[in-house]
Amino acid sequence: MKKRIWIAAAAAASLITLNGCLAETYPLTEEEQNIIAEYAAGVLLRSDAAYTQALLTPTPTPLPSPSPELTKAPTPTLAEKDDGKGNGSKEDSEVKENSSLNDVYGLEGLLVEYDSYEVADQIKETGGYVVPFESGKKLVKLKFTLTNTAGIDQVFDFSKQNINYQLDCKEKSFIAPMITALSGDMLYMKATLAPGESCDGYVIFRIPEKAESKINNVIISRDSYTSIVSLKEK
Repeated sequence: MKKRIWIAAAAAASLITLNGCLAETYPLTEEEQNIIAEYAAGVLLRSDAAYTQALLTPTPTPLPSPSPELTKAPTPTLAEKDDGKGNGSKEDSEVKENSSLNDVYGLEGLLVEYDSYEVADQIKETGGYVVPFESGKKLVKLKFTLTNTAGIDQVFDFSKQNINYQLDCKEKSFIAPMITALSGDMLYMKATLAPGESCDGYVIFRIPEKAESKINNVIISRDSYTSIVSLKEK
């Protein structure tokens, strides 16, 4: 026991001398001083079987957090630019490419032709369905002719086409179409046509009454295909 006390005292004395020397050149923290003292004692007492080493573990220096990588946002397409109400911004009016309607719809054996449009307060369908009147608004009904040009019966399901329609009435924003239960509504209709057979298809818009005289064109797009159809009244 006396031997261990003597050795510990010697270690403490050595530590004081060592700290004095190091402090002049390398300032040590209290934790670093404790580590050196414990280590010195361990070296001196390691031959003593009754001694258990208990070196202090220094607090690790935290590693800097990696900086997050910036991901460039994709450029929105014509169909993706809108004002939260399904209306495209006026920036989209500058469309450079003008594909054919057949390219836009992309259905083999289907010929799509724009026919005409009409403006009404409400739309009534045989069978009783009505697209109702709304104060201060008008309904615009675009008519298209769909023809099966293949030599076999074909089923055309427009609900799976993801076609985007935008009506330009020279307003601040383009007008998005209405979803209706009207027979022939091209947003969801499924048409079965025999070879050479045709049927009508419609797209319905509700516009501000003041915009009736400003109806200009309809922009129809799918993926990279865009067709701008100039409108003529029936």
